[in-house]
Amino acid sequence: MNRFLAILLFGISPLFGSEELDLARATLKEWVSVEKSISREKEAWRNKKATVLDLIAVFEKESEVLRGRIEATGDGLSISNSRRAELVEEEVGIDGLRDSIENFLGEMEAELHDLGPWLPKPLFEKLGPFYGRLPASSGKASLGIAERMQTVVGILSRVHKFDEKITLSHELRDLSDGKKGEVQALYLGLASAYYLAPSGADAGVGSPGLTGWQWESVPELADRIEEAIAVYEGRQQEAKFLPLPVEIGGVE
Repeated sequence: MNRFLAILLFGISPLFGSEELDLARATLKEWVSVEKSISREKEAWRNKKATVLDLIAVFEKESEVLRGRIEATGDGLSISNSRRAELVEEEVGIDGLRDSIENFLGEMEAELHDLGPWLPKPLFEKLGPFYGRLPASSGKASLGIAERMQTVVGILSRVHKFDEKITLSHELRDLSDGKKGEVQALYLGLASAYYLAPSGADAGVGSPGLTGWQWESVPELADRIEEAIAVYEGRQQEAKFLPLPVEIGGVE
């Protein structure tokens, strides 16, 4: 088409004047320039097209990988949701267990408060720090579950150990003459106890009660109690039977 247009223009040039010829030549030159520009644009587009196609291929590959990751993530989310549901169920179970433990601790703390007066004086004094951490019978606990459990277990453990052995302590007690004096008190676990004043001036027996330990002066038991204390301290090596009154549950 380009060659045909050039021949046509040159073939008819003698029929026109110089002005028309110059105009035709200028038009041809401009047309050739446009054709060259179009040619360059086409070549550039072909190059760009190849690049774009390569980029499209890369993007499609990346898109495929991304879709795979999304699917894997979706599976992971499903697993995560399933695990979350399990954890929520476990949390509900733990909350129920926590409520049960708190109820148990509340009951035990109340019972330990009631137990206080029944405990021998030397034992109760040692348990003072533990009892100080118990919530008031009508109050709300300020400690956490773990600390409350440690307190309850600590009290019960020491009470149990005291109940399994014989304990000798020195205490101030009202004597039969109405005066206060230091005595030796020999406890047979939590069930019964005996006291002896210096030089056998007074002696007696004790037993736990609702308002605390009750003591009764029985001076005639002084020699037996003194001998029992001697056996406990290792000053009396000979094994022998010592008849001493023991009151359990209000029955002597």
